[in-house]
Amino acid sequence: MLRSLGAVLLLALVAGPSARADTDQASFLVTATVPERVALAKIEHPGRLSISTADVLRGYKDVSARYVVSQNTERGWVLQLSPRIGITQHVEVRGLSRDLVLGNESVEVYRPGTAAREDISLEYRLVLDADVEPGTYDMPVHVTATPL
Repeated sequence: MLRSLGAVLLLALVAGPSARADTDQASFLVTATVPERVALAKIEHPGRLSISTADVLRGYKDVSARYVVSQNTERGWVLQLSPRIGITQHVEVRGLSRDLVLGNESVEVYRPGTAAREDISLEYRLVLDADVEPGTYDMPVHVTATPL
């Protein structure tokens, strides 16, 4: 019995690769979709602001704001500036490719998706309503960013 087992082993060694078990292979494709996203961080954006007597007499208040936008889209994204009704006739916005005036409707500004991170510095001139009184108010501009 041992002799026949040794003969089988010797035969397997001499036969080489043809005596081994068959192997199966399979391949498959994996894909992943990364959704486009845009995140706007308010670095310097007053949530509340103080309107002084001097601001009321002058008729406007200047406010600076700074944002960092991170995005992963090649098609670009949109910066949305929305007015909040209450203390301003309109808001003048400087710091983008051109100056804007925000009346009663939102304004959207196309931004190309050229860099993963973009720093944006804006200057707002809040042209005050004639009947506004000195006090503390919410910032009359709401800023958001969305992918295309």
